[in-house]
This record gives sequence, C-alpha cells and structure tokens, in this order.
Amino acid sequence: MAKKVLIVSRRLVRKNKLINWFSEIYATILCAQNCIPVIVPIAEQTITMLPEYLSDYDGLLMVEGGDVNPQYYNSTYDSPEEFDPIKDQIETACFTDAFKANKPILGFCRGLHIINTMLGGTLHHDVHEFNHGTVLHIDHDHYDEHRHRISILPDTPLYSWYKQNTIQVNSYHHQGIKDISPLLKPMALSDDNLVEAVFCPSKKFVVGLQFHPERMLPEYEGNQLVFSSFINAL
Repeated sequence: MAKKVLIVSRRLVRKNKLINWFSEIYATILCAQNCIPVIVPIAEQTITMLPEYLSDYDGLLMVEGGDVNPQYYNSTYDSPEEFDPIKDQIETACFTDAFKANKPILGFCRGLHIINTMLGGTLHHDVHEFNHGTVLHIDHDHYDEHRHRISILPDTPLYSWYKQNTIQVNSYHHQGIKDISPLLKPMALSDDNLVEAVFCPSKKFVVGLQFHPERMLPEYEGNQLVFSSFINAL
C-alpha cells in the first residue's frame, strides 16, 4: 500500500489573489517510490481540518518558504512581509504531531529551521550579518547555479549517504541555525561554521538539511539517498 506524506504548501499573492503552490519535483520523487504526496493548503479553514489530515499519514516533508516567525524562538525582528502566520501555525502543528508519533520527518531550508526552533533551538536573522559575508549563502544573480562547500561530519546519516568529507551544495537562504537544539546533532558545517544539516538520534528519522538535494539530483548519489532513506523509514 502506498505511503502518505504530508507537505504544507506555500502561499503568495498573485494579481491580488492568494494562491497555494509547491514544487512539482517533490511529487515526482515521492510518486516514483510509491508514495502519495498529500498537500496541506495554507488557509484559515485548513486549521479546523488539521485533525483529518493528521489522522492518516505516514511522514512529513517540510520544504522551502519564508522566515519562521521569531516568536517561535523567543526573538523579534522587523520584517513582517517575510512571515506567514497561518503557514507557521499549520506546519508547526504537523511537526508536533509527527515528532510526538515518531513518524519520519524530512526538512529542507525553512523545514530545517522549523525542526530546530520547535525543539528549542534559535536562528540567525541574517547569516550574512553573522558571517560578515565570508560565505555567500544566497546569490540572487546566480540563484540555482551558486554552490558553497560543506564539511560532513563522520558517523552521521549524511556521511552514510554521501560518503565524502566535503561536497558543494546549493544555497537559497538568509537565515540559519544560531543555537542548535539540544535534541539534535549536527551533520555538516559550512566554512563559516554554520550548521548545514542535523538529525535527531532519539527518533526513527528526523533530518533537516539547509540545502536542496532535489534541485541537484544528478550531482551526487547521496542526493537521491536522502529521499530513499526517508521513504524507507515510512
């Protein structure tokens, strides 16, 4: 029987109308391995329906998006256009349910930030203020082509997938982990010492990556193994 994976959509305004969307590549990868992506739309009405979504699913995939509201890690900053409080409410509820039930969780970029903050960690509001520009974590002029190096820590799931000490990864973010949750272990660091990957050793499968393996699948075999390992844990 096919497994069901929840994915909370993204939301934006187009021609004065709210629309929900998500990247098709996730559906392609999941369906190719006999998994059903169940898209949870961002809307006020969805909140009342969350018990239905959470009554029948096997894992949670948390993908890219805007900033996590700093209230979730006891901080503040003045950039309200980056926040979507309804997405935060829906996605944190999904994470809490999946984590409590020990269901597999895989998070990329914002998904990593949700994992860390919900488990007691904090974020840098802007990694380039933290690192003074020593490593470029987003390049708007070379968005998909930009890469930077990360060092993979031994004896971690990430090393078992990539089997390399360093790899070049894509990067689309301006936030990043400041204080790592006490429940998480780091798996990779960038050259400015920013944590780029985490896992939770006390759970069956809880993994967060700052980079996007789905956007660079041909570059390393490990990119596909990230997804295969998640799906095998369902």
